[in-house]
Order: sequence, then structure tokens, then C-alpha cells
Amino acid sequence: MPWAAQPMRAAIPACIAVLLFLAVLRLFPNSLSATRDVSVNDWLQSAKVVLLSQLALPLLVFSVGSVLNVPPVWLLAATLVAAAPPISGSPNLVLLLRGNGAAAMRWLMLGTAILPLTCLPILYLLYPEQSASIMFRPSLVLLMLIVGSVGSALLFLKVTQRLDVSPAPDVLDGASAVVLAMMVVGLMSAVHEPGLEMVAVGKMLLVAVVINGGLQLAGAMLAKWRNLSSENTITQGVVMGNRNIALYLTALPAVQIEPLLLFIACYQVPMYLTPLIGDVFYRRLE
Repeated sequence: MPWAAQPMRAAIPACIAVLLFLAVLRLFPNSLSATRDVSVNDWLQSAKVVLLSQLALPLLVFSVGSVLNVPPVWLLAATLVAAAPPISGSPNLVLLLRGNGAAAMRWLMLGTAILPLTCLPILYLLYPEQSASIMFRPSLVLLMLIVGSVGSALLFLKVTQRLDVSPAPDVLDGASAVVLAMMVVGLMSAVHEPGLEMVAVGKMLLVAVVINGGLQLAGAMLAKWRNLSSENTITQGVVMGNRNIALYLTALPAVQIEPLLLFIACYQVPMYLTPLIGDVFYRRLE
């Protein structure tokens, strides 16, 4: 749908806000029931994993990439992916692959909540020429987006609970699928840029597959090294590789995000193939 790509590209920030809103409506009641018997220690363990994955990992990726002289766009893409929180559909992907859905929910909730803080040192590394005050802007924009979407969803839940009604899960899933499809059309707009050669698309697609698959493999191998259960190995692998890099589209200036648009478009491919390829990959790890 190339005719719709550019208009939907402008609507990406609104789509992200709606998806966060719908994700809270879909996951929050479930997260209460799924984590009712989960100890404080489980939440602390999840917090440690989130900090390692969104702060320590991107610093490691940036350092290794700089030493190896990785092309700037590739290094930028890999670092921002590593620093991003999980995609809103990560619990669903994990459940499709028979992983620990409750752990994925905790990771999603904590990772999204602390992103405005964890992204600051990463953005400073990637854009050292920018002043500290300018670097606070993306963090504040992300904070406003997250707080606004989550706060609106919680208020909506409170109102519906008083009215003794609840949003149907199937309706929320359907609405999320429609909004996500609309956003993906916008994310793929870079593929329709005039003069773009298929060779460039192929190279960037390869980079996207390597980053997504590499992070999934690293997460799964780390889980096996820690002797985690099969369920938690699947969770750590899937969530580690499928990150919501599109969030940065709402916060970073256009001049900074422009080089990443083709990568973000290509990154959708390995994400949506995760249930198919992951079924074979994670079964081999059992």
C-alpha cells in the first residue's frame, strides 16, 4: 500500500500511543491475576534483567561495534534496538512459543516504565555533539507518551469497573491488530523512497535479521548458562530480540531518525517471523 505509507508514517506516534493504551487494557487485568502469586524477588529479578538488557547491553553493543568499526548506521540501529523496551506484543509471542507469559509481561511493564531514564546515557553516547538539555527532550517526550497512554488506560479501567463492564479481550486484540497493521504500513514507508535500490534493501534486511536473531540467540544462550527452565529460556530469547525501536520515532528529531527508517522497516520482517522460526529454534534448545 505505497499510497498510504506516507500518511501513515505521520500517524506513527499516535499509533504507538494507542497501542500502549490498548496493551494496558489487555494486559493489566491479566497481569494482576498472572502475578498475584509472584514474589517480590521475582519482580526484583525482572528489574535486574531489564536494567541489563536496556542499559548494560546497549553499552556493550556500542563499545564492541565502535572497536570493530561497524558502519555508523548499523551501529546506531543495533544500539537503539538493544536499548529499547520489548514490543507490546512480546507476551503474545512468548505464549505462542510456549514460554513464560507472566515474566514477559513484567519485562514489558518495567522496561517501558524506565525507558525515559535508561535511554539518556545511550543517547548521549550516540549523539555526543548534542548538549545535555537537548538530550533530555527525547526522554521527556517518551515519558509524556508513556505516562499519558498508561494513565489514560488506568483511568478507563477504573471507569469501566465502576460501571461493571469490561473490555472484551477479543475486541482489544482485534483493535490492536488493526492499529498495528496501520502503523506497520507507515513503518514500511522507507521502502517506497524514490531511487532506493533493492540491493540496499537486501543489505539492511540482512542487518535487521542479524540483530534480531543475534539478540535472541544471546538471550537464549545466557538463559541456558543460568540454567533457567525451558519456558524462561524462550521468554528471555524472544523478548531480548524483539524490541520496540519504533518508540524513538516519537522522541528523536527527524534528522536523527531519518537514517534508521529503512532499518526500522526491515526490522518488522524478523519480528513477525519469530513465531515461525522461533518454533524450530527454541525446540532445538530444549
